[in-house]
Amino acid sequence: MSASPASRPESAASPASGRRRGAARFAPASPEAWERYRDNVARHLMGISRDLQARLMQRLSEECGYRALRPSLGTLLSLVYLESRPLGALASRLAISKQACSQLVAHAAGGGYVERRPDPVDRRSKHVVLTDRGRALVEDAIRIIFDCESIYADVLGEGAYRRFTRTLARLFELEVPSPAASELTERARRTIGVLPMVAERVQRDLMEATLAHGHRGLKMSHAQVLPLIGPEGARAHVLAKLQGVSRQAIHATARDLEELGILVREPDPRDRRGALLRLTRRGGRVLEDSVAAIEGLEAAFREVLGDAGYAELADGARQLFRALHLEEEIFGAPSDRPTTATPVAEGDTDIPRLARRLRRELGRRDALRLAALLDADASGSNP
Repeated sequence: MSASPASRPESAASPASGRRRGAARFAPASPEAWERYRDNVARHLMGISRDLQARLMQRLSEECGYRALRPSLGTLLSLVYLESRPLGALASRLAISKQACSQLVAHAAGGGYVERRPDPVDRRSKHVVLTDRGRALVEDAIRIIFDCESIYADVLGEGAYRRFTRTLARLFELEVPSPAASELTERARRTIGVLPMVAERVQRDLMEATLAHGHRGLKMSHAQVLPLIGPEGARAHVLAKLQGVSRQAIHATARDLEELGILVREPDPRDRRGALLRLTRRGGRVLEDSVAAIEGLEAAFREVLGDAGYAELADGARQLFRALHLEEEIFGAPSDRPTTATPVAEGDTDIPRLARRLRRELGRRDALRLAALLDADASGSNP
């Protein structure tokens, strides 16, 4: 999937020198570059993946009582669900360092989901093994993914959704390393459950292609912040909500990007206690080179899927992304559709469809509150 762009070396500028340059430090990217940056198949796939993972985290936590969850645990637990593995093999499969993998395994062990046991062949080595609680977590996650399928199909329409997931499955089988693909059941490969692995691969390829332009110092953790900085900047609490992480994690990543001269932090004009993160001039060049990387990625998608397959993937991802109102806190609503939800027609008696829509738009907690209020109203009580 990786693009092969020409190199354009960049030297890191300090935040202090950026502040001395005043208003000229902000991103000079053209409106066309911003529009391309916000509207492309890579962004849509990554945004839908975040939505799916947020739904999983919420339901696993609220309904099933699991704690110490984070999106990065998903692939790890899926791999050891199939069989126990040594740490080095897991790090290789996850494309992260042994140190980062060890930290992730330690977090999973702290939640009671995995444990390390001596290798039966080499007692000096340790295998990561799924516990009974970890196995239950994976099986509950699979069940919730199938529930999410019905929600997304209702949003997009059954036919369009099946065409989208069919093409997504082809992309997964062609582009995600074959061992990971072969270890999933045939049924699972045909669901949106493969999307987080595809999105992770897309994100990694885009970062590598952008690095090839000479933007030294960028790393995968910066993808928590950098792609979600809009033309008017972004607020840390909004980024934390979108990524499902703490504000502290966003602030730490933003500090890295400030030191590279890519971001600048200034007081939020709406809330002087908060901070607004904006791209510097160097950040604008990173954005423009990211657009070039996106062009290369989309060309690679066309090559492996064909024009018709690529169109199914891109159209389905765009429609679902927009119908779910993703990233509107950053970029605003697209101009080619209303920003408000379609009103419910009077006399609409398709209660299950209406219930799914309300749950999607309100969230589980507020949907339950609404149900309680409706029940109280029907019974004449006043909660």
